[in-house]
Amino acid sequence: MERSYRDGGGVSWSQYGADARESQADMNRPWYERALAPALATVPDLDRRLRQSGTKIADVGCGGAWSTIALARAYPQAQLVGHDIDPASVRLAGENVDAAGLGDRVRIYSGDAAELPEGAYDVVFAFECVHDMPQPVAVLAAAMRSLKPGGVMVVMDEAVAEAFAAPGDDVERLMYGFSILICLPDGLSHPPSAGTGTVMRADTLRRYANEAGFADVSVLPIVGFGFWRFYQLTA
Repeated sequence: MERSYRDGGGVSWSQYGADARESQADMNRPWYERALAPALATVPDLDRRLRQSGTKIADVGCGGAWSTIALARAYPQAQLVGHDIDPASVRLAGENVDAAGLGDRVRIYSGDAAELPEGAYDVVFAFECVHDMPQPVAVLAAAMRSLKPGGVMVVMDEAVAEAFAAPGDDVERLMYGFSILICLPDGLSHPPSAGTGTVMRADTLRRYANEAGFADVSVLPIVGFGFWRFYQLTA
């Protein structure tokens, strides 16, 4: 990391190793397992869409798949796929899905989310990962193409302030710390990179989504969900 900051480049998840990968998954796991289903239930239109029989859901950047597993448990009529570009995370996700006994409804794929199949999904989720992506616009564009007519994308990312102001509050300081430690170095390890970092403000996501072809970005009325904000993207 010191060499990266001195000379440029980045540090990938594979270089951070198992401790960082598993710690990231474990840190978010309680929120997904205990709070995600109740949070989504507060958005009636989205909850209704997810509950329809045969709904197909994609979880982009699924990591250890705790978000995917939580969705599968909350919506037992749905079929789900998790995508991640990090092979070790994919292996971990597969192990977690199998241990949860959900292998009949959840599939995990390794590869670039930009290769999502067209017109395949009713809802695409991206939990706390858009700010890590070296090419977020390309991934969001692929996600939009992968939606069925009338489908939506839901992005959960950090609930940082609308604009930079000094001195930042505790959330801002924490997120800048995360960004310097892992998110920005990881994003920069795959050039060319947007270099977004953890502190992705709402206007930045709106710009990425508009460039990807989404017509509207709205903030969902989900409150009290840790450090995160939920956005709905529609074509």
